[in-house]
Amino acid sequence: MRRLMVPAVAIATLCATVVLARASVPASVLTSARIEHRGPTLELHFGFSGPAPHFDLTTRGTQLRIALPRTQVAIPPRPLFGYETAPILSVRAIQSDSGSRIVVEVIGKADYAIARLRDRNEIVLRVASSGADPDIAAPIIVHNDIPRRSAPPVARPVAFAPSENPHPVSLARPIPPAPVALNEDNRQPGHFLVMIDPGHGGYDPGTQSSAGAMEKDLALQIATRLRTALEAHGIRAELTRSTDVFISLAERTRIANSAGADLFVSIHLNSSPNPDTTGIEVYYLNNTTDRATIRLARMENAGADGYGAPDASNLNYILTDLRQNYKASEAASLARMIDAQTVADLDAGLGLNVNALGAKMGPFYVLVGAHMPAVLVECGFMSNAAEAARLASPQYQDVLARAIATSVADYFDADVAAGDL
Repeated sequence: MRRLMVPAVAIATLCATVVLARASVPASVLTSARIEHRGPTLELHFGFSGPAPHFDLTTRGTQLRIALPRTQVAIPPRPLFGYETAPILSVRAIQSDSGSRIVVEVIGKADYAIARLRDRNEIVLRVASSGADPDIAAPIIVHNDIPRRSAPPVARPVAFAPSENPHPVSLARPIPPAPVALNEDNRQPGHFLVMIDPGHGGYDPGTQSSAGAMEKDLALQIATRLRTALEAHGIRAELTRSTDVFISLAERTRIANSAGADLFVSIHLNSSPNPDTTGIEVYYLNNTTDRATIRLARMENAGADGYGAPDASNLNYILTDLRQNYKASEAASLARMIDAQTVADLDAGLGLNVNALGAKMGPFYVLVGAHMPAVLVECGFMSNAAEAARLASPQYQDVLARAIATSVADYFDADVAAGDL
C-alpha cells in the first residue's frame, strides 16, 4: 500500500491565509488530503479539523463534485499533485464564498463510493476503473463506525432451524432511530416511505427448496422483518402484500406510486442449476447481456401476460429512457450499498462467509413503472440446501433485514453513496 499525506500545517504560506478571528471560524476546516492504493482502487481521505461536514455529491461528465457547505479550505488547490494516477486525473480543492468543494476528475469509465466517517472526521472517496472492484463500497460501509450503523455484535456460528414464524427474533441490540437530517425537499427521515414488495404469492409460489420451503413464504417473512427494521430507523414502510395473495407485477409498482413511496424494494430468493451456488445479489432496472441475469429475469418475469407486464418492445423503450433518468443512478447506488452491507453484517453477526455477488442491472418487469428508485434483492439461493435452511431461520432473516434497513437509512441520510461515471 502506497500512501501520501499532505497536511495543511506543512505549508506555511497557505496556513497564513486561513488564520481567522475566533468569531468567523467555520463549522469545519479541510486540513489534509491523502491517497492510498488498495489493489485496483484509489482511496482518497479528506481530513477536517472539526466534524466532517455533510456533503452534496454531484457528477458532471468525468467529474465528481463534492460540495462542502460552511467549510474552509486549508490545503493547496492541487493537494495531491504528482501522485494522481489512473483512474484519477486530478484532485482540486476550491474555496468559494458559500463554502468549498472538492472536484475529482477521472479518466474513462469509473465506479466510485463515498462516505462521511464522523468518528474519524473524514470524508473517504474510493475510485476504480469500471468493473475493476465489484466490492468498491464494502470497505467504506463496513468501516463507517457509526454506532447505529454497526454490525450486530455476535460473532459466533449459529445453528439454523427452519421456521415459518414471520415475526422478528432479536439477535442483537435494537437499532435506535436515525438522527434527524433534511433532504432536498426538506422532509425528515420519518416522512420517507419505503414500499417493500414480497415477491410472488398466492398461486405463484416462486422457486422452492429441496426441503419444500417456498419463495413466496420466505420473501414475506423477510419483508415483514424489513418493515420492522426500517421503522426502528424512523422510516415509514409498507408492504405490497401482507398475506399469501397473488398481485400482478404491474400492480406492485402501481401500489408504490399511489402511496407516493420514496423507494421500492422487492424481496426475492434465487435459484441456480448449480446447487453449489450461494450468495446475495441486488438488481436495478436496466438492460444487460449477461446470460445468468437474463435467465433469472425470465424466471422472475415468468407468465408476463398473467402478471400484466408490458411487452418486450415496451420494456426496451422504458429501459432506454431510464438510462437518462436519475432513478437508474440512484437505484444503482442503493443496490451496491445493500449488497455490501448485507454480506458484511451476516459475516460479522453470524460467523459466516456469505458470497457478495454484486449489484447488477437487469430487465425485471416488477421494477418497470416505478416512479421512484427501485431495487430487487435476491436474498440467497433456494437451490442450495444449506443456504435455503439459513434463509428460513429467524436469526438469518433478522440480520439480513437489519442490514438492508441500514443501507436504506444510509441512502436517505446521504452519509454513503456509490455509483459510476
